Amino acid sequence: MQQSGILILNSGSTSLKFALYQLINAELNVIATGAFTGMPNNANLKIKAPTGQILTDLTFTAQDNVNHEVALSKLLPLLHEQFPDLNIAYAGHRIVLGGEKYTQAIKLDAESLAYLEDLSKIEPTHQAYEVMGARALAKIFPEIKQSATFDTSFHRTMPAVAEFYPVPATITAQGVRHWGFHGISYSYINRQIAKIIPTAKRVIVAHLGGGASLCAMLNGQSIDTSMQFGAITGLPMATRSGDFPADAVFYLLKQCNYTAESLEAELEKHSGLLGASLGISDDMRTLEQSDDLHAQQALAYFDYAVLKYIGAYTAALEGLDTLVFTAGIGENDAQFRARICTKLAWLGIQLNPEANLTAVGCAQAHKISQESSKVAVYVIPTNEELMIALNIAELYNLVPNSNN
Repeated sequence: MQQSGILILNSGSTSLKFALYQLINAELNVIATGAFTGMPNNANLKIKAPTGQILTDLTFTAQDNVNHEVALSKLLPLLHEQFPDLNIAYAGHRIVLGGEKYTQAIKLDAESLAYLEDLSKIEPTHQAYEVMGARALAKIFPEIKQSATFDTSFHRTMPAVAEFYPVPATITAQGVRHWGFHGISYSYINRQIAKIIPTAKRVIVAHLGGGASLCAMLNGQSIDTSMQFGAITGLPMATRSGDFPADAVFYLLKQCNYTAESLEAELEKHSGLLGASLGISDDMRTLEQSDDLHAQQALAYFDYAVLKYIGAYTAALEGLDTLVFTAGIGENDAQFRARICTKLAWLGIQLNPEANLTAVGCAQAHKISQESSKVAVYVIPTNEELMIALNIAELYNLVPNSNN
């Protein structure tokens, strides 16, 4: 008897990441993950089992011209070959921007794809490729039911004072507003908080990885988040500047030192930890192991920005009862968490050093604060792919009460 399969896709300009879930007895279990990388001219496909075992490792040449359509036409048969008892009937896409129209996950059709593609002018880095992946799948496997989960949806509960800028309506009408991102991760963490810490009311979640942001949640709803109109703003990140003054942008453009495109590239690809360390590294682990003054300055800048946002969001929430760390740095860097929690002693945070170390790399949530701490501090691993799969289960009524 065939089991239902759900394919989760994250389409990029040169990559196609995926996770395959099997629905058994109303439970979602991941059975394979992987990615095409180096598209279109030097594409490589790896399919891995949940244990990390490589099931497939294929390399393609420029003659193969592996675009999204070609990639999917090769991937689906390989997955069917690996898992013959699985009927991949559903596919879910991560799409960055849902715009004003979509504030929750949706079933995709021609009308919604056209709307989402038009939003690429607001978010050109990811949006167009994510829509491209959905169109490609619809063309070659039209029988697969498709849906989209949006990074911006979770933040549509922000109050107007946080969502809109004090600018003329002519600017707002162009789609300029505080959209907020990492919403799929925050949505997943919010569900975990509801189960693990049901009394939590005033919460700050720190999603810290190559891309980094913080979110202030009041009673399970986003009221503010550090990424704003696009993915450059907010915290400094691996290679993204974070907050950078608009008047400095105008100054640099007026001096003819940069075009709009070249300045955007500087702020997006050559700034953040990489820029602050003067090119030493964009990786926290490398910087923490370095004695170089510039590496230490980059770490100090990142820590300071995180602390500033936590302070601001504590004020916006009118208090704080729970702080959550998640994503690559948040889940795996005990040294960073200790630095931040030490600086937040004024909030009554008391770190449990042993629990902080134990939490590194764990698949389950860990409380890392002392019982006497006035603010509970947790490390909760995020799972954006599972969140998208859960959205599909809800959209198509595959799993009753799938709020897990």
